[in-house]
Amino acid sequence: MRACNDAPVNANLQALAANVRALREANGLSLSQLSERSGVGKATLFKIEQAQTNPTLETMTAIADAFDVQVTELIAHRISAGVDVVRAGEGDRLLDDSSDGHALRKQVVAGGVLSIDSARFFAGTSMLVPSHGVGAREHILVREGSIEIGPTGEEVLLHAGDYATFLADRPHRWRPVDGDATVWIVGTFPRPAAFAEQGADGP
Repeated sequence: MRACNDAPVNANLQALAANVRALREANGLSLSQLSERSGVGKATLFKIEQAQTNPTLETMTAIADAFDVQVTELIAHRISAGVDVVRAGEGDRLLDDSSDGHALRKQVVAGGVLSIDSARFFAGTSMLVPSHGVGAREHILVREGSIEIGPTGEEVLLHAGDYATFLADRPHRWRPVDGDATVWIVGTFPRPAAFAEQGADGP
């Protein structure tokens, strides 16, 4: 009888173990690196990945924050798949007076965060965006229409199929030309610690 009662608990621990291990490996982190990033002890992380301990909510929250995901994603039971798919129209909605889009993916990578967004900028608008911080960079691929983008005073005009990249560590502008413009935006946002490490050890 006890084995039956423990089965759901064991299944939950197995799901947690698999999800934490998959997230850690997908982000190229060792147990030591995840421990440093999350503040959770390496021994505890090892036991979690081996489904040998039932962590507290505080511990799971710390791990989820390290991967920039919700706690529910750590404990979700899922069918393993080789490809992650985000269908058209899915993702967190990004909407304001100048544009409409979706955040398709945000993932912690060594030293920072990678984000992938799809956005449509509305005709007749102009968006001035503040700095995203030291070392931030944006990569732009125009899908439809034409748009002026770039750091203030250095904007360039792009058309469908064009690609551009610029450092986003200072104010930059988005201004569609002759109608709406649809773009892919890939942003990389290093964490301050990465620069401290680079400064100490050299490039």
